[in-house]
Parts: sequence; C-alpha cells; structure tokens
Amino acid sequence: MSGFYIPFLYVSESVHGEASLKMPRFFLSSGNADLGFFTIEGEDAHHISYSLRMREGESLTVCDGEGTDYRCRISRIDGRTVTVEIEESTPSQTESPVQIRLYQSVAKGDKMDYIVQKAVELGVSEILPVYSERCVVRPDSSGDVKRIVRLGRIAQEAAKQCGRGKIPRIGLPVRFSEAVDQIKGQNAFICYEKADTLSLRQYLESFSDECPRQLCFFIGPEGGYSEEEVKAASDAGAVPVTLGARILRCETASGYVLSCLSYAFERQL
Repeated sequence: MSGFYIPFLYVSESVHGEASLKMPRFFLSSGNADLGFFTIEGEDAHHISYSLRMREGESLTVCDGEGTDYRCRISRIDGRTVTVEIEESTPSQTESPVQIRLYQSVAKGDKMDYIVQKAVELGVSEILPVYSERCVVRPDSSGDVKRIVRLGRIAQEAAKQCGRGKIPRIGLPVRFSEAVDQIKGQNAFICYEKADTLSLRQYLESFSDECPRQLCFFIGPEGGYSEEEVKAASDAGAVPVTLGARILRCETASGYVLSCLSYAFERQL
C-alpha cells in the first residue's frame, strides 16, 4: 500500500517522558493502517533516504491528518521505496478538546492568508469564509476556488509547522445568510464591537462546569457587521459578545479569540 506524505521535523516527547527528540514526521493523505505498515514512495522516500539519511531501524511518525499519530520504524529502504512498520498508534496530543469552527468574513488582499495561518496554529478545526454585507471582496466563483486551494495549502503548511494532528478544513465561501442557517442549535457567538452587555470572558465562563464539544464564532470584515446581520445571527442562536474596549482589525480578532479559547479549554486537559 502506498500513500502521499508531506515531511517535516517536529519536536516530540518520548512515551516515557524522557528528553525531547527530533523525529521526522509525515502527513498521510491516503493509506490503510490495518495492514500494519505504510509504503512511502517517490520524493518522500528520496527525502528519507538522501536528505535525512535515515537507515533501517530508525523511527519516524506518520500522521493521518485526522488526529491519529503512528510511531513507525523503517523496516526496508529499497531505491525509491521506504517501508515502515507501525509500532504504536496514539491520539494526537496537539489538538484542542473543542471542535472550533471559524466563520471569517472574507478580507481583502493577503489578510486571509495570515488569518488562516494563525488560526491553524491556534487550534481551529474548520474555517468557512463568509461574504457579509460590508466585505470589500465580492463573490467570484472561479476566483473563490483558486483562493480556497491556496488557503488549503497555507493551512497544511501551518499544520506541519506547529505539529498539528489534524489539517483544518477550509470550506468554500458562503453568504452570511447561509452561515447563520448552519449555526442553529449549536454553541455560537458573534464578535460585535457594540455588544456592550456581554464580554467574551463572561461568555466563556458559562462553560465553567463542562468543556463544550463544539463551538463556532463569527468575525466580521474590515467594516464590521451591520446591525441587521447581528440581529439575524442572534435570532439563529449566536450570542453577541464584545472583545473589549479596543476595536481589533479583522486579521487580529480571530487570533485573539482562539487564544482565549485555548486558555479557557485546553488547560482542562
């Protein structure tokens, strides 16, 4: 069985809590662990054999991109093929206990690149670009597809860099009304600078007794949300919250919120 792998180095701790060590790590986009081994071919095999100069018996990690890490040992290096035997599979230790979906209004220029990169590093599970009323960028079916492909690559690279066990999904852009329909019955909040009755901290304190399984939130565009949009989101169940006295840029707000979520929920692990 063969698969396509994306190599990178990640500092991980041994299962016995010994000193950290650098172990080559690969994302697996296809393959089956039931057979007890993976076959790595092509450029990745060349990278293992010649760039990393690894030898039979050495260890590496294969990640399925869905939250499972496989500690493997190289059993055979044969030209353009490297066979690794699975020694152990464990849930990734780098994922948030909360499934977090970000509804991010489409920002202009390269701001979306930055937003996606940092959101992935900070633990987001899924990002859905949203066309809201005050977005400068307007819908473009052909351009949207190209943009999402690029953002998907950015998400993948960010996941590699920070040692994620999952590659967050980047969805196709939706209109604000569609996004609002999706959050009905879910834990959701919308960040709104005029929401002076409830802060993000107060909202998160409502989960003090139990960590939520999922959470989604809305971040507006450069011009913010209209009152009508906030009302529509509120009617669908999203709680309007303020992020504080200072008005944050759209490329700053999502990272701020995700940092707060990480502090609130990941410390409970």
